Amino acid sequence: MLRLPNSHDRPLRRPLLGCLLLALAAALAPAQIPEIPDWDGAARFDLVPSQSAVRPGDHFEVAVVAELEPGYHLYGPEEPPPTGTIVEFQEHGALEAGETRYPDPIRRDLSGLGEFDLYEGRVAIRIPLTSTLTSAPDSGTTEASVLVRYQLCTDNACSAPTSTTLELDLPLAGAGTDVAPLHADIFGESR
Repeated sequence: MLRLPNSHDRPLRRPLLGCLLLALAAALAPAQIPEIPDWDGAARFDLVPSQSAVRPGDHFEVAVVAELEPGYHLYGPEEPPPTGTIVEFQEHGALEAGETRYPDPIRRDLSGLGEFDLYEGRVAIRIPLTSTLTSAPDSGTTEASVLVRYQLCTDNACSAPTSTTLELDLPLAGAGTDVAPLHADIFGESR
């Protein structure tokens, strides 16, 4: 039996229609609200050594390892300041740095803004070091300090240019002491 609406049904239809409109608005709202990037949690930087200890005259490396969350990137070192990622070893009496070795960036077109050299995912920027020590105790440490200047971005927004200083205490060892290679995934097997 088909029942036609009457005046008694109208009070029920308005709240039902209102609930349906609210549900539709709630379903559409997240797609319309722009997502705010997590600038603090989207990138992690570490400083790692290529060997377990430093002896007088050793040639070894440290690397700045950046771990970027999906959807975030850093700019390559060839991009103009303050956008480009720059890694600088902070000179220390016991260690002398060579030229920083940046990995090859990827080239991407960013939403009509143009093509840029970028780093995404995991990035290792290597710095060759030489121990200037002429003798070393069988114990103790020396410090490696690196300044990283960068700007973290998504395809639609960028953080303010910033910098961070990474520090690493490197154990000292006497001449002729065996040292173990570390982080073969970054520096390779042979050391």
